[in-house]
Amino acid sequence: MARNSLIWPMFLALIAGCTNTPVKPGEEDVTLDQHLPLRLAVYMSPEDYALQIQHYYNPRIHFESPRWTEEGKLVRSAALAAFAPLVEQVLPRDEMPMPDLIIRVRGNSFFNPGSQNFYIDVSAACYLPNGKEIGSFQAKWVAKTVIIFHERELEKGYVAAFQDIGRQLLQSGTMSDAMRQRATN
Repeated sequence: MARNSLIWPMFLALIAGCTNTPVKPGEEDVTLDQHLPLRLAVYMSPEDYALQIQHYYNPRIHFESPRWTEEGKLVRSAALAAFAPLVEQVLPRDEMPMPDLIIRVRGNSFFNPGSQNFYIDVSAACYLPNGKEIGSFQAKWVAKTVIIFHERELEKGYVAAFQDIGRQLLQSGTMSDAMRQRATN
């Protein structure tokens, strides 16, 4: 009986000691408007950049012809738009001679006409200028009940997925590694 009476005070003391414990920020706690003093280069392989896909504007109308979308260009422009609030400067790799961080991005989209869901998968690998990989991230985005496809919506989906990767970058400390590397150079 005496042992049971000691459990509650020990439990309360344990909880009180945890109130000042630092907590890793959650997705909601990370703001994307950071403007860290970094020069970020977005790289895509020539094959990925030239990627084109076919989408039907309206899956319910079977006689409508498909339209080709330059998905590679959409992926790169969405990555540039999503990463712009994170850093001081973001440009495609071929336009930035001395980056502090290089991010290789890839994207893939798929429309399932049966469920009318549109799926986007993106990945990003982060490299220091010396070629050392310091992080790899993936994100997904799903638009449910898509009836009509528009390239604007596809680009918005890619931006949302890359913003999720931006949150992962900030939470993982990858940006801090790049800033430390910049300070040592």
